Amino acid sequence: MTSESFEKAVRRNNQRLFLIALSFTKSSYDAEDILQNVFLKLLKHPSGFANEEHIDKWLTTVCVNESKNYIKSLFRKHHPIDECEIVSPDVFENSIENDLFNVVMSLPKKDRTVIHLFYYEDMSVKEISGILKITESTVKTRLSRARNKLKVMLGDEWINE
Repeated sequence: MTSESFEKAVRRNNQRLFLIALSFTKSSYDAEDILQNVFLKLLKHPSGFANEEHIDKWLTTVCVNESKNYIKSLFRKHHPIDECEIVSPDVFENSIENDLFNVVMSLPKKDRTVIHLFYYEDMSVKEISGILKITESTVKTRLSRARNKLKVMLGDEWINE
């Protein structure tokens, strides 16, 4: 991979992958660590990508796997992830999007992961199934349950927006 194509891939995916890692860790510092690992893997990966879309999908899969591994590591086991404070990034255009992201981040990990990949990353159920290594029906069930939780959390005022 040339340095130019690497830089393009980093610029194109940096914010998107950061949000994926953040949805797992709830910490911007941990998400940045994961992002560094992901881009190091890209740098070390032998070129063989068909196109930019292939690189983007590969990076998404690596980011999800790195995030899972980071949470499983011995260091992280001393700090339950669901007890961490949500650190909201300033990457959204307005406060409504930021508030909605914070509500999504307060969901349990398996719910916020499928919501994030489906709505924020525009991934299909099949793609999510492949990345998370779960069945498509499990993805659909988690999406449905997460949507119901969000409806309760957000209340009627958000339904019309």
